[in-house]
Amino acid sequence: QVKADGRYASHDWIVKVDTDAVFFPQRLKLHLESLRTPRGAPVFLLNNAYRFNFLGALEVMTRQAADLYFQNADRCSVGEGGHSGGEDYYMKVCLIGSGVDVQKDFTLLHDKYASQNGCSDGWAAAFHFFKKTSEWNWCHSEAVAAQKAHDEQWNAKHPAVV
Repeated sequence: QVKADGRYASHDWIVKVDTDAVFFPQRLKLHLESLRTPRGAPVFLLNNAYRFNFLGALEVMTRQAADLYFQNADRCSVGEGGHSGGEDYYMKVCLIGSGVDVQKDFTLLHDKYASQNGCSDGWAAAFHFFKKTSEWNWCHSEAVAAQKAHDEQWNAKHPAVV
């Protein structure tokens, strides 16, 4: 659907977020700016230090990486490259096998699968998984409060120049 729709081609970065994730796009933007990815590079982000470093709740790649994936998806789907496992492992192996480079930012995603419970990180761009609305709302509130505390600490260490 993404390829057929074509809107992805108008953007530098492509992001897939699971519906049960609490996602903060403004935080992701700050992460991306700090990575300084060369413009036009086919890159995807390893997002968590758990297991194989890539959990599917938050998948972030450049437009060029998506293009390489679309060119090679048929090969990946028939198992070239020897993938096995879930959707996230499939995507990681397919992207790497298609010639996509990686950058690491293990602070992007907090995930219960990685035993990272709670939402009190003011820097993480996403928290996964919250199936009930009440749990999702709780996580969002906790993450917003954590961001406020994070920003206050940062501002205290870096006073504004007048």
